[in-house]
Amino acid sequence: MLLARRGIGLAHRTLRRAEPGQDVITYLAHSRVTAQRASEQMLLLKKHFGDDPELGRAVRMISADEDNHLAYCHEELLRFAHAGHGRRIQRTLRACALAEIAVHRDVSLAVMERMGRILGRPAPRSALLAVGVRARYGYERLAGWRRTVGLRMPERRDALGGRVRLSARGRVTASPGV
Repeated sequence: MLLARRGIGLAHRTLRRAEPGQDVITYLAHSRVTAQRASEQMLLLKKHFGDDPELGRAVRMISADEDNHLAYCHEELLRFAHAGHGRRIQRTLRACALAEIAVHRDVSLAVMERMGRILGRPAPRSALLAVGVRARYGYERLAGWRRTVGLRMPERRDALGGRVRLSARGRVTASPGV
């Protein structure tokens, strides 16, 4: 919702239009950027909780789902780039990445502030944590955003099992036999 307020992302009703064009590229770029962070965070959770008897299975399943989503976005954006939309994709990815890191900073600061109040955290410690969140934002704003805009053919191909594809013109198609 915060990303949508900044003009990033796409309402699902817009995707159902007959000629999505830029809208599908925007949707895929937004999904690629947010799936990157989600995938990275799930890897961290998998590292710490992957072997836990209660949480491990759920964490591994969610992590695999995020990885599949990221792979799908890469594949589809590469198909659009091959069809001549490369510059548009790069501009859109960069705009989405910069908006996403700003929203991530804002949400992180709000969560840290709220948790600090709930836990009775001293003000100096809360201020130090806020400095850390802002420093992370500064790094991502200067250089870190680049990890979310690169496109490469994923190791995991056809991540959605061949059921759904987007044509180079942005139309949804089903694979044969579906």
